Amino acid sequence: MAISGAVIKIKTDMEEKITQELEKISGITLEGKSPTGELILLIEAENLGALHKKCTQAEKISGVLGIFPAYVTTQDEQ
Repeated sequence: MAISGAVIKIKTDMEEKITQELEKISGITLEGKSPTGELILLIEAENLGALHKKCTQAEKISGVLGIFPAYVTTQDEQ
């Protein structure tokens, strides 16, 4: 399994719509919001390729300016 913590920079006036779209992507959990308005995500996937696909999917949501992984682990992946 691959796990990533990420910060997602958004257009703040679109936060509600972006949050709704993120909730539709399995394996992505909204963990919080930074004081400057970025969303903090936990992303889980079967492997690194699937993790990358989920990040790309989130990045394509209208109003998302960028997604920035803070850490990635594949501790149990072979």
